[in-house]
Amino acid sequence: MNAFSSPADALRAARRLMLALLLAGAWSAPAAELSDQQVLDIVTSEDARDRAIRRALAFLRSQSQPDHGMPGGPRGALTGLALIAHLAAGVTPEDPEHGAWIRHGLEFILGLQSANGYLGEKDASRMYGHGIMTLCLAEALGMSRDDDLEERLTLALTRAVAVTINAAQITKAPAHEGGWRYLPGDAGADLSLSGWQLMSLHATQQVGVPVPEAVILAAVAYAKRLTSADGRVGYESPGQDNPSLRGLSMLSLSIGGQGDAPEVAAVTQRILADPIKWQGQWFFYRAYYDAVGMSRAAPAAWDGYSRQLEQVLVERQNPDGTWSPPPGNNEGDYGPIYMTSMGVLALAVQRHVLPAYQR
Repeated sequence: MNAFSSPADALRAARRLMLALLLAGAWSAPAAELSDQQVLDIVTSEDARDRAIRRALAFLRSQSQPDHGMPGGPRGALTGLALIAHLAAGVTPEDPEHGAWIRHGLEFILGLQSANGYLGEKDASRMYGHGIMTLCLAEALGMSRDDDLEERLTLALTRAVAVTINAAQITKAPAHEGGWRYLPGDAGADLSLSGWQLMSLHATQQVGVPVPEAVILAAVAYAKRLTSADGRVGYESPGQDNPSLRGLSMLSLSIGGQGDAPEVAAVTQRILADPIKWQGQWFFYRAYYDAVGMSRAAPAAWDGYSRQLEQVLVERQNPDGTWSPPPGNNEGDYGPIYMTSMGVLALAVQRHVLPAYQR
């Protein structure tokens, strides 16, 4: 996907991305050993997947409102997802064509932060939105090269992460320890909501903002308790089998340095035995977590599975770049911005650009 105004711009951006990957240990060959053409091929490819990403991103940009937020339900959370989708595709705040759009969206999110650092209050997205928007700020900070923007993002991110950490330290029953629920003061937990918090904290660590390691490890332990030895992954209780959360379990264990845990292999086999199809509940949630979880924790299996997942998404994309709910799906009420952003995130994971996905 060519999101740059000239080959020179693409080359400069790609070199920065390759350096970030090298430092994160997510790229096997030093960027200096790649020819200029090889680097350009990475960011200017135009296969079916990249054409689908380009169409989807164009749709998302077309939906921006005069205040630069996304329309629909929880506007901050939706804006965060749309921005993360662009960042995942390699569109940075310095991009000559769409960087201004990224910056405007970030300003919208920064304007939603409450005095105490909470991001999920003003748009009523609660801790779901807080986790998504915190993740967005961390991803943007990791890809920004503007000193003033970096300073503002760091300040906002530090305040947001303090809310996340305090919410993790609420006294909870042993079954819920390490997890998060809908409000900062809730004593319960579920894996779906906790996943956004864990990813946001991991991305924050990756961009140099301190996060207590104990909070990360407690969240990983929580995800592990919900993962059965046979690869079933629970939402609130062990023994449940939620296909949309399998990849999240894999990602969580990998973040905690347990990518070789037997549970990861068991979840991988369960995904391969029950591959994603254009049907069923939480399709887009599953597509996203299958992609991020397998690509990081089971790359050998992901090489083959990715082709099937990409084929489903590419073939079902609408001409305007959106995706509609598949048969039996329950995500339609979240709207096309949610579904389109999640589709892009599933397709763009091959680029391994975002700090949340890096080792």
